[in-house]
Amino acid sequence: MNLLNKIEYRLKYRSTKEMDLIFRKFWVDFKENHTKNELTIFNDLIHEDDLEIYNWIIGFSKTPKYYYKIISRIRLQLNFTG
Repeated sequence: MNLLNKIEYRLKYRSTKEMDLIFRKFWVDFKENHTKNELTIFNDLIHEDDLEIYNWIIGFSKTPKYYYKIISRIRLQLNFTG
């Protein structure tokens, strides 16, 4: 199974509905428009705790530098400037 398929499978089984909705929308564009490095980082991101990811997206907590570019893309796609 290639990495795209593994990620897509993982995205279907999130622990929170909010992250399921956010990632579902983001994945539609991202899976067709990413670099190899971005895909690796996104794969790492989706294995983080959903609450942590959500807090990074809404700006409640500081996004780790490693994930900053991907989180910024998610926020931009969601039109979230929080």
